[in-house]
Amino acid sequence: MRSLLFIYILLFFFQSCSTTITNFFTEEDNAKERNEKLMKDDFEVNEKVFKKFQEEEPEKVTSEGKVKAKKTTKKQTARKKIKKKETHKRNVDRPKPIKLKKKETQNKFKYPEDYPEKLKDYDLESAHFWNRFEPVLVHDEEVVLNITYLGVSTGKITIKTKSDTRLGGEDVYHVHARIKTADFYSYLYEVDDYCDSYIKKENFVPLKFSLIQRESSQDIDDLQLFDLGELKTYSFYKRVTEDKKKKEKKIRPIPRYFQDPLSVIYFIRGLPMNESSTYIIPIVNQGKVETLSAHYEKTEIIKTKLGKKKAYRVHINTKHKGKTIKGGNMTFWFSADEKRVFLKFEAKISIGKIHGEIESYRN
Repeated sequence: MRSLLFIYILLFFFQSCSTTITNFFTEEDNAKERNEKLMKDDFEVNEKVFKKFQEEEPEKVTSEGKVKAKKTTKKQTARKKIKKKETHKRNVDRPKPIKLKKKETQNKFKYPEDYPEKLKDYDLESAHFWNRFEPVLVHDEEVVLNITYLGVSTGKITIKTKSDTRLGGEDVYHVHARIKTADFYSYLYEVDDYCDSYIKKENFVPLKFSLIQRESSQDIDDLQLFDLGELKTYSFYKRVTEDKKKKEKKIRPIPRYFQDPLSVIYFIRGLPMNESSTYIIPIVNQGKVETLSAHYEKTEIIKTKLGKKKAYRVHINTKHKGKTIKGGNMTFWFSADEKRVFLKFEAKISIGKIHGEIESYRN
């Protein structure tokens, strides 16, 4: 399975042209409203499930993750400003490493009846390296990568962190990716796609994955809700073209430890990069569970638009054959420092290689 990044590259491939970053990323779609409409109007999700995955208003969430309705005083406001400056200086949010309970690593968790044995095996293997994972979340980080094929710029993608929020009462990280065609190319084929992942802070397992594709030939809403208590996923897929409309709903079992097509990039960033380290990571997408292999190869110096960078080189392999995610080989480069910035990638396809390289970085 390839990462979400490569899904977007394929969507964008041969359908875009070089332009400035300013023209690429302007106003953003409201994913929250679209997701709620999809659940209520298109799939008539029951109220219990809807509330379990309902996002709370960000402005109501305190740094402790609790919702408070009372007004803040001038002194409290001053304290918050000081705290914000200190956080900005630190740059990298280094939460404590994920530490699973001992009984969890021994696979003594009580699974639902008729739960697939294969998913239990995934959990047993994942528990060994989940304990070694340390989240790397850079506040207000935005990475823009330029995509090229045969030396020609074919598009750009932005990946960034958004404000932490809450989902169904759980504290979550919110990460976002977007790709969009240039305005002057829209008369040929317009692409404006968004992706969001909401990741539970406690164990860095996603709770919600949303992919919204708005293109000249089709509109796609792909929403996946992960019920970590009942170990199942609700997958809602709607595709609308000029002549037909397709809707699919799936409810499938999931492992306890997994990633979605976007969160996996952040998960790899937080894994130890040691000699010969290989991680087999379960990926849940549209009701299916596949695995992604991430193998640390070496640390090297690479040239980028931002200068020479010391980087970890990681080989990615998957064999997925789905509609929106294809299997294959990729190579990722992350900066060899505390930020683990996504610097570069290469992807092999049948007609050659696609390259992506960092064009700008902000935090």
